[in-house]
Amino acid sequence: MSYNQVISQFKATFQQAYRQVVDADAQLEQLRHDGHGKFDAVFPEGQGFTTKANKFMPYLEEVVGEFDRFEAAPSADKLPSLVQKLELLLSTLARFRESMKTPRE
Repeated sequence: MSYNQVISQFKATFQQAYRQVVDADAQLEQLRHDGHGKFDAVFPEGQGFTTKANKFMPYLEEVVGEFDRFEAAPSADKLPSLVQKLELLLSTLARFRESMKTPRE
């Protein structure tokens, strides 16, 4: 796969992730408003992110920033970290969405 294809795929994935992040952050805000969701960070230290936030958007912004550096100077060395962070973000968003579907007692 060429770098142009990789870049196009990342951009399409970021568009999908952005919508999911906006929805998830709204749900987190509602949980905090209702007295739930009392945590300091979505991801604990050691997960590869330098960001520490109680919402998803700052993490997506970190990944997009890393992608921007990759796009400016494509290199296979930059891909593993970028892919790992994006996969972790997307899988965590999916688990969060699933947990929000579960009826609360």
